[in-house]
Parts: sequence; C-alpha cells; structure tokens
Amino acid sequence: MSERKASERRRHPRLRKRLAVRFGPGDLAHSGYTEDVSDSGIHLRTTVIYPPNTVLVLQIEYPDKAVTTRGVVRWSKDLPPAFRRNMRGAMGVEFGTTATAGARVTSQPGPSPRPAPERGVPPGVTEAELGGGSTARRQVSTAGGNTYEVLLTEYRGAFYVRLFQLPRSDGSAEAVVRAAFWKREEADAAVKAFLKEH
Repeated sequence: MSERKASERRRHPRLRKRLAVRFGPGDLAHSGYTEDVSDSGIHLRTTVIYPPNTVLVLQIEYPDKAVTTRGVVRWSKDLPPAFRRNMRGAMGVEFGTTATAGARVTSQPGPSPRPAPERGVPPGVTEAELGGGSTARRQVSTAGGNTYEVLLTEYRGAFYVRLFQLPRSDGSAEAVVRAAFWKREEADAAVKAFLKEH
C-alpha cells in the first residue's frame, strides 16, 4: 500500500515528533521514542517488538508532563537479530480508552470483552485455543539467577499465565507455572510472587 493511500485512511493528522516513551504489557520495562504522534496513536521506534493486538501500558514524555495511558499494537515490524543493536524495529500503537495529553479519548476497536463471572475459575483451555488470544511475552531474570519466559494471554475475558524456565532447548518444554485469572491484576501478582520466590 502506498504512503498516500495509508495517509488518506488515517482519522487524525500525524505530527513528526520525537518523544521518549517507556512501555510494556504490564509495566514500563522497555523504552523507545516516537517517530510521529497523532490524536489516536503513535509510531514507536524500539528494539522490543510486540505482536499486533498486544495491549501495552505507555508513558509518553510530552514537553510539559509525562502521561501514562494504554494502547493496542496495530502493526509491528521486527528486525533480524543481527541488526537489532544498531537499528530499531517499530510498532504502530493505537491509544485505548484512556485520555492522554494531546490525545482525545478514543474507543478501543473490536467487540466488547465478555463480562467475567463473579465466581469460579476461568475454564481450562489448550495452547491451540490460546493462540486465538492476545499474548504478551517477556523474559525475566530473578535474584536467584533463573531466567523465565512469561506468557500472558487474554482470551475470552480471562488472563492465562504460563512461565517457562530458560533456556528452552525446544518448544515442547512444559510450563513450570500454568494458571488462569479473571483479573489482570491477579495474574500480574501471581507472576511477581512466583519470581520473588525463585
């Protein structure tokens, strides 16, 4: 698609502006900078890339103040490992339902999530089913010297957590933790508690 056609589809004009950004799926663990900014989102340059539909927490350093909001990755362009040290990948991030400085409140596109039941635990699902959800991945090293890959998938209104101890010699390794929660905060707390103990 040509740049002209893409710009015609955009709802809001873009301003080429370089702003520092800290971001992550649940914390502000990574950093990057904006290539351009609009009322509905940002073009983010960074060495850490998340797949489309990942929900990110963003802290954008505007000239007058830092603003924290949420956004959804709409596209991402990763680079081969050999180029990541001196070149950066990029993501297009659309702002979610939280207002930001210089950005109006916008609705997150897509169907509304199914309301979570008040009681009970989320249903068990297979890895194949989780492939249809939005997954955030990160690697964490603990004080005990262990490294884990943390997968958090939002699927049908619930949050499914899997932790794998690294290095994984192949993709068939069993998760050392596999749990499901109705709230994102509960999932994050469970991961933090496990990592603190290991």
